[in-house]
Amino acid sequence: MNILAADTSTNTLYLCLMTDKSKISLNLTGGLQHSENLVPKIIELTKDLNIELRDIDLLVCTKGPGSFTGLRIAMSALKGISVASGAPLVAIETNKLLAYPVSYFDGTILTSIDARKKRFYISLFKNNERLTKDLDINEKETIELLKDEKKVLITGPDSKKFYDKLLKAEIGEKLPNLEIFVDESQYDLAYHLAVLGKLEYEKNGPAPLGFGPSYIRKSDAEIALDKKIKDHTN
Repeated sequence: MNILAADTSTNTLYLCLMTDKSKISLNLTGGLQHSENLVPKIIELTKDLNIELRDIDLLVCTKGPGSFTGLRIAMSALKGISVASGAPLVAIETNKLLAYPVSYFDGTILTSIDARKKRFYISLFKNNERLTKDLDINEKETIELLKDEKKVLITGPDSKKFYDKLLKAEIGEKLPNLEIFVDESQYDLAYHLAVLGKLEYEKNGPAPLGFGPSYIRKSDAEIALDKKIKDHTN
């Protein structure tokens, strides 16, 4: 099966093209230039593996949480390829992807994405199962969330930053029996996304028509519009 997987939910563009015989992955970090880079890099990968877009059997993207603009870039591009080629498309939760490479951990996994405004998108996982939904949370709220945990691994693109926030919030004093580990490893997330996408497709089939990104917070534009409507009606 030829699988194309792309993630543009964070500051890094992850891209993987995998066939039955070979795999090629790349990641580009530094600035949200995904809209300029994604399609040219997809074409580059197909040339490297000597296949055409019409030869792709499955497309995989992330669906959030993450950057409002970033999430739409990969999803829109792969939807376009899906329409043109007929290849099915599936979408994987971003935090599920982040937890997957460390699913061996024998405690609770906390995935972390900087959500700006002094908050983070996090989820808790254990034994390959979700313990929480995706949360928009700060470090003080997280300490309360972890009060019954004994061993936690923080992973994701902003793991160290989130850990430092927890230290400043005095998590050691408030949860003295909690062991915390920080994972700053650089994983081939696009490859893991392709693997998860294949599993999802085999289990549940393609994503439903018309699906979109999963946002757990309103965008600044939506907040501004809500305020205008409220001010107008008062």
